[in-house]
Order: sequence, then structure tokens, then C-alpha cells
Amino acid sequence: MVIKMKIIFIFIDGFGIGEANITKNPVYKAYTPAWDYIESSNKIIATDACLEVEGLPQSATGQTSIFTGVNASKVLGRHLHGQPSESLKEIISSNNLFKELLKRGLKVTNANIYRPEYLSKLLDPTEKKYKPSVTTVMTLTSGLSCRTLEDYELGKGIYHDITGKILLEGGYIENTITPIDAARRLYNLSREYDFTMFEHFMTDVIGHRASMEKAVSNIEILDNFFGELLKLVDLDEDFIIITSDHGNIEDLTIKTHTFNKVPTVILGNRVKFDSIRIESLTDIMPTVLGIFDGKFGL
Repeated sequence: MVIKMKIIFIFIDGFGIGEANITKNPVYKAYTPAWDYIESSNKIIATDACLEVEGLPQSATGQTSIFTGVNASKVLGRHLHGQPSESLKEIISSNNLFKELLKRGLKVTNANIYRPEYLSKLLDPTEKKYKPSVTTVMTLTSGLSCRTLEDYELGKGIYHDITGKILLEGGYIENTITPIDAARRLYNLSREYDFTMFEHFMTDVIGHRASMEKAVSNIEILDNFFGELLKLVDLDEDFIIITSDHGNIEDLTIKTHTFNKVPTVILGNRVKFDSIRIESLTDIMPTVLGIFDGKFGL
């Protein structure tokens, strides 16, 4: 029996667990009351992103592992950066988190907004330059629609940078929104679905640039976003889940990814937290399904 509840799933690219060192880790230099609260709740699980494969963890294999439960790095024999290869697309297409939730009769959505020309290139089979991300492949192969600027104008989605600053700079919108407004949008949208996913990858982009100023600003945007969600979501009924694919922004002394474990946060009081076992990225999808299936109930 599938238990009726709502899960907001936030995927943050390149967000590892780093040292409590303000000279290298912007999480500890930024003002982060929401993240401090999350840390104090003891609901963070340190999760392996290396997947028993040598080399620095990368996005394509890490995200495939999160959203399919398959150790994509082991399948390829290496970590793959960027967008998924054809072999990874086959793994995602055959079975993924969205498909499994849909099989259970649940309503699922990707809350991210796509720019029109980017989306048209993604959907063009002759286009070779623009390749879809793991979450986009998952969305499209599950038969779900990608959200557009029309949805954005209606408040039915958010852009990956949370505030829409990139959309403003591109001339798509006239005003940005605050992280609090973005959280309210995500929360309101989540009331229409059982599972709502949002992907934020500016953490990885900024981590590669190794700018402490930009990193602190980004972390504080995220924290304001989290803080409002914590106010809005009734954790006695529903869940907020946060995870990442590999480390990066938590160590600005280097411009590469890191070997650090990533945080998997599960906030919700309808499960016995101690019964949840997450060791690596491959355990995240089974855990989400297990929550809906009532396997961790009180």
C-alpha cells in the first residue's frame, strides 16, 4: 500500500560535507540559520559519492546513481562528468525514480523551468551540442512535461538559480524573485503533486570558479530558500529531502570536485529515522520509494 504524503526533493549539485573552516568552506563563512537548524536535527546522513570507483566523483554518473539506484560509475568503469552518455541514458530510460513513483499511481513533477530555445534544442534529435541532464532525461522518458516560461509567469515553477537572476539578465523576465518567494512557489506547486523535484546546480558552477564571495552569496540564497520551506512544510505529514551528487563548493582551495561525502537530509516525522540506511548515492532512490511504501513507518 502506498502511503499518501508529499515529498519535496531538492537536488543540489556539487555540495559536499567539508571542514568547519571559514577560509575554505563558504558554508561556515555564510549566515546559515536554516542549515544550522538542519544540522542540529541530526537528520543528515553522510553519503558516499565515490561509488567504489577510483577518481573524482562526477555529475553524470553520480546523478544517474541517485535517480536510478544503479551504480553508474561501476557500470562504466569510471566516473563521467557533465551530461549522461548514451549508455547512461539507456539506464535512466529503462527505470528511474519518476517512473517508479508513477507506477505507484503517484503524481510527479519536475519544478525546474526551461528556457524556450534551450528546450527546443534538447528536443531536436539533430542537435548535437546541447545534451540533456540526468534529470531532464528522467523527466522526458517518464512522459512528463518540462516547465516553460509560461509556467514561470504563472508561478508554477522556479529557475535553477532560485531567484531568476539568469532569466532577468537574458531578458526573459522583468524582475527577480526572492529565495523566500521561490520557496513559496515550490511549496504551492508541491501541493498539487505527491513528489516534487527541484534541481539547483549553481553550487557546482561556483565551486569550479572558487570565488568565496559568490559562494557565500549562493549558500545564503539556498539557506533563505530552505528556511522558508521549513516554515511552510508540515513535517508531521510531509517530507523535505535534500541530497547531492558529489562535493565541490565546500572546498574552495581547489577548483575540482572533491572526494568528500555528501549530505542526504531527510526531514519528516512519519518515519523512524534510525531505520533508514543510506550509505551511498545508490541508496537514495530505494529510500524514497520505501518512504512511500511505508517501510520505515513508526
